Amino acid sequence: MKFFRFIDSGSLDGAANMAVDETLARTLAQHRDHGYVRFYRWMPPTLSFGYNQHIEKLIDVDMAAQRGFDIVRRMSGGKMVFHNNELTFSVGLTAEFINMRLDRAATFLEMFKFAVEPIIEALVKHGVPARFSSSREIMKTSENHLHCYAAAAGHSIFAGQHKLIGAAGIFRDNCMVAHGSIPISSSFPPDELFLGVINPQANIEIASLQDFIENSAINNLPGAIAEAYGQKFNLPLKKEALTEHEVFIANDLAKEKYGNLNWHKQKTP
Repeated sequence: MKFFRFIDSGSLDGAANMAVDETLARTLAQHRDHGYVRFYRWMPPTLSFGYNQHIEKLIDVDMAAQRGFDIVRRMSGGKMVFHNNELTFSVGLTAEFINMRLDRAATFLEMFKFAVEPIIEALVKHGVPARFSSSREIMKTSENHLHCYAAAAGHSIFAGQHKLIGAAGIFRDNCMVAHGSIPISSSFPPDELFLGVINPQANIEIASLQDFIENSAINNLPGAIAEAYGQKFNLPLKKEALTEHEVFIANDLAKEKYGNLNWHKQKTP
């Protein structure tokens, strides 16, 4: 790779955010001469669901819309995440770059950890005690099968005693693409949105950035994390907007794909 892209795309709705994530993944797969980290937010607050979740069986979609919440299906797996007051990131690296740096063929979990490790290092440097979950935390189970923060996996990121980052990854076109949420403060959608499932907030304790650092430091985190990637990989860091072609592709994906909760059952445009 020749350089590392840093994109800060501000606040978008659910379909637009997922469309930009996929567009950046497509650019990476096509050109393979860079990596990227993107930071973004959500407007309005959005519930994102994993690729295989049965959304209509879990949530009252009409009520969510009436309450002013957006809903979107991610291209990655995993459970529901409520995106409100948070920093959200997506990271993309080619498999050949990861394997070259690890000096071996890596597993999916190893690739995922490699891709997000600079985020942990930057958080620690700026006062957030971030870390990958321990084996004890991974073994802990929950009856809550809906919410991303209800359980830990090998790639889960904790701060203190609670899960801080809910993240998921996908391997496509010989690239590792990961995206995740870093809550600034903890928040949950109203219980009455959910259909016949265990209380989605039950027994969930979420760590947030405000538990550890001030807002001024939080505001500086996207740039600090981007710098950590450039330094970790010894690559020039380029802060830039989407290209005109990427904007065109993202707009099309938002309209034709991610605007439909059942896009996973249809052909990709």
